Amino acid sequence: MTGIGAAAAPVAIDHGTYFFLSYAHSAPMLEDPRLDPDKWVKVFFDDLSAAIRGQVSAPDDRQVGFFDAQLSFGADWEETLTTALGNTQVFVPLYSPAYLRNSWPLGELEAFRRRLKASTIVEKYRHIVPVLWIPLPSWDQTAETREALELAGDVAGYAENGLRALCMLASYRPAYEEILGRIATEVTQIAQRYPLPPSVVPKVAEARHTSRADAQFVVVVAAPTRAEVPADRAPGVYAERSEQWRPFGQDQALPAAKYVASTAERLGLATHITSFADAGDVMARCPSVLLIDPWIVSDSAGEHDLALVLKRLPRWVIPLIVLNEGDPLTVAEGNRFADRVALMLQRANRPQAKRVTQLPEFVQIMPELVTEARRQYLKNAPVVPSDRPRVRRPQLGRPEPSGSTFPGTEGER
Repeated sequence: MTGIGAAAAPVAIDHGTYFFLSYAHSAPMLEDPRLDPDKWVKVFFDDLSAAIRGQVSAPDDRQVGFFDAQLSFGADWEETLTTALGNTQVFVPLYSPAYLRNSWPLGELEAFRRRLKASTIVEKYRHIVPVLWIPLPSWDQTAETREALELAGDVAGYAENGLRALCMLASYRPAYEEILGRIATEVTQIAQRYPLPPSVVPKVAEARHTSRADAQFVVVVAAPTRAEVPADRAPGVYAERSEQWRPFGQDQALPAAKYVASTAERLGLATHITSFADAGDVMARCPSVLLIDPWIVSDSAGEHDLALVLKRLPRWVIPLIVLNEGDPLTVAEGNRFADRVALMLQRANRPQAKRVTQLPEFVQIMPELVTEARRQYLKNAPVVPSDRPRVRRPQLGRPEPSGSTFPGTEGER
């Protein structure tokens, strides 16, 4: 599937871009997780980039825009996004109901606003050009969404359907191209008349730390620490804590758990990372992905601890066995340990676990696993009964005993 990590190399943003496209990521489609649920965002991005190139006479290979589907597999995603936000001229948010309730794209917007606030240029807030991507209910309208409507409120179909529908449907092609031209003109004029100097912006998740109690999603890591593996293992793979495990070593800028957490956060889920040794009962309360390094069962203590965890694994915890096929020891021993983990899962009455051996494969499967964990949680998690006292209500046709009262305040009856 396309999406985050689809490009082969990082975007060149050293010289800045005309626009940064911000949007709310969609969950993978259940009927075929390989399909890109945000393909029309990519279509719009390409169309807007081409329109801007045409207006500024830029060559076809000039990167005039940025959006996160261009991030490379092993990059530090948040660092790259932060650099892009600090180098772009115009921020283009695609407003939708999901955008306004998703902390990640709202974090991108807030980071860019802080950059504008610190700037001394005139007309600074024109550097945000909002687009109505999917219509919002009338009661959800804000000053920002009304501004998005002003962009093309006179174009038929835009206010009622949003630009996504106009992009998708051939019958709306003239309207789509009219709005596309307006956005391209607005972006280029702002960038050329009121250039925004490159500057530092806060990281999108800089002020956000999700505690165990507040988590809506959990990433659990079952991997040895540096002290628990032989000294001759590949450098950069193991660290002081299990959560810092990098199965693909120097090819990945972040620990494996961070890639999973970033995926979940882009889907709107506040995410907490923990080792399986410290997980406690958190997996019983939250949808989770359990990352398993097969080398955890290379000693009897690790195998025993993992077996205890797997025995009580809820249906909404999705295990993933991760091996690096580039590690010479994978063929010799790693696959044997992976087979042992798979057998342990089978004995624990779990479906066959997926196994990945390459970094691109690992990154691409993440949205599917996060969505499946969430789906299983909604389907199988027990409903927590309310501790509020039940209020007995009078029934028509049944007289109440004399002097009977009903608990609760007047407003509760």
